[in-house]
Amino acid sequence: MPVKTISYSIRQAPEVAARIDDMAKMNGFATRAKFMSHAALTYGGGKDEAIVAELSRISYALHQIDRAATGRLHLLKPHDIDEIGRRAKAALNSVIVRNAG
Repeated sequence: MPVKTISYSIRQAPEVAARIDDMAKMNGFATRAKFMSHAALTYGGGKDEAIVAELSRISYALHQIDRAATGRLHLLKPHDIDEIGRRAKAALNSVIVRNAG
């Protein structure tokens, strides 16, 4: 059975949309809609905000390292990239385990 999608429009000034886009990008969200959905669903919770912010920085760093690795790998050694990957996975796993119970 296909998943139903609900679509809706909002009106906002271009400046507001640009700020939302910047916040979404800074926090690792691919689209404004994904960021706004997450923000609405977690509004007022705030307890994991610091963790989410840190994980988004890790994610951004990993994407940058991946780009460097596929181009010119002159600043990082493959061992360094592997270590960062292990640390990021450990951080993600700890969040998953913490929220599973």
